[in-house]
Amino acid sequence: MSFSFDIQSQTRSVRTAVYEKLKKAILEGYYKPGCQLNERQLARQFNVSTTPLKEALRHLEEQGLIETRPRVGSFVALDVMVSIEEINLIRGAIEGVAARLAAMKITAAEIAQFDQVIKEMKLFTTTKNLPKLVEINDQFHKLISHCAKNNYIAKQVEATRSFDLKKVLSHPDELELAFNDHYLIYTKIINRDPDGAEAAIRSHINRNVDFIRQKRTGNSQ
Repeated sequence: MSFSFDIQSQTRSVRTAVYEKLKKAILEGYYKPGCQLNERQLARQFNVSTTPLKEALRHLEEQGLIETRPRVGSFVALDVMVSIEEINLIRGAIEGVAARLAAMKITAAEIAQFDQVIKEMKLFTTTKNLPKLVEINDQFHKLISHCAKNNYIAKQVEATRSFDLKKVLSHPDELELAFNDHYLIYTKIINRDPDGAEAAIRSHINRNVDFIRQKRTGNSQ
């Protein structure tokens, strides 16, 4: 498995760029559970000093993705996949509430926004434009939070979406399934069906987790 460690084009802080790249490498299985993360080697790969790397490792430890053993080093957590699954169960619950509130509060103007987003999502799915799909996927979920009109929920959604498994979108077998999921969520929200909207988004997120688990264990059909 290959992985790009180039952060030179990043406009964010070096620490943030290192953290996000390293997290992505762990979530996508480049670094396997139990793998030791050598600070000096990683610093060379990222072409950075060890200071932002140490900060990134500390943040990842707080999130349960790595374990630091005194005088030994940092390792990818052995239960990292369990952690990811549990985080996404929480994410499904929180985004489910956001979808429920959106279905209850959505306005005519917001329905028009959803109409445009789903049209673009269909286009990018048909043309297999993966970069644009990632962008429109983020826009879709942010629009749900916006329509929910609840700042607390919006902040919780943003926190858990940092573990979004975007790798699913890069798999050709998943493109149409992902669009169908989003289209169902869209229809439930614009038809003001709170129960249906919440169930649809929970199902979508749980299916993504199942897909990643199957790919990592080699049990996909």
